[in-house]
Amino acid sequence: LSTLLDRKPGQLSGGQQQRVALGRAIIGRAPVCLMDEPLSNLDAQLRAEMRSEIRALQRKLGITMVYVTHDQVEAMSMADRVILLNQGMVEQNGDPVELYETPANTFVARFIGTPPMNLLPLVAKCDGSAIAGTDGPAMLPAHHAGGMLGVRPEHIRLQLDGGHAATVESVEYLGGDSLVVCRLGETRVAVRQSGAVGLTRGDVIRLAWAGGAQHYFDASGARIGEPAPHAVRMFS
Repeated sequence: LSTLLDRKPGQLSGGQQQRVALGRAIIGRAPVCLMDEPLSNLDAQLRAEMRSEIRALQRKLGITMVYVTHDQVEAMSMADRVILLNQGMVEQNGDPVELYETPANTFVARFIGTPPMNLLPLVAKCDGSAIAGTDGPAMLPAHHAGGMLGVRPEHIRLQLDGGHAATVESVEYLGGDSLVVCRLGETRVAVRQSGAVGLTRGDVIRLAWAGGAQHYFDASGARIGEPAPHAVRMFS
């Protein structure tokens, strides 16, 4: 902020005004500090730097910060506890790991994660509820038809046989990993894989995931059953 000290407020850009306001809030040393989208006008690199700076300052000063943001990266990387609101209603209140690994409902599952959790609709089959547009196998008893099966992109593995057949729609190479978007039954599914993958549009592949990687939601969107142990390694 030292380069801004001789300027009047009207001479500051939006990002500079935001930094000044942030500094004023911190030096006030109030026991509770409310920050409403404090980094929204900063560029991506400066936002990343400021996230760690604000977190370090909060710990050093020992103050409680209530931080309002639409950016899930800020929420997940900075928070001790996240309260996820949807039109004024609390969808889930917990630490970042809890929201990511055991979402309370489909809204949380779709909101947290980039790309978000895959949600596959379940329909009634003769022996239970299976993924819509597939021949099974049954995932839940028949009375759960209308619900959803959820699985995170990084928990899905590609294999040559077994699992569920899917057709590749697109492949995005991101350097450290690749994002493969497939059509599984009636639903588009995102799969995150390490490094490059030798796939192109139209390829038919098989998708599978460990039993502990899947989540179930009822027809209302609420989570079914106990949290799965996602802190353990999914695949050997």
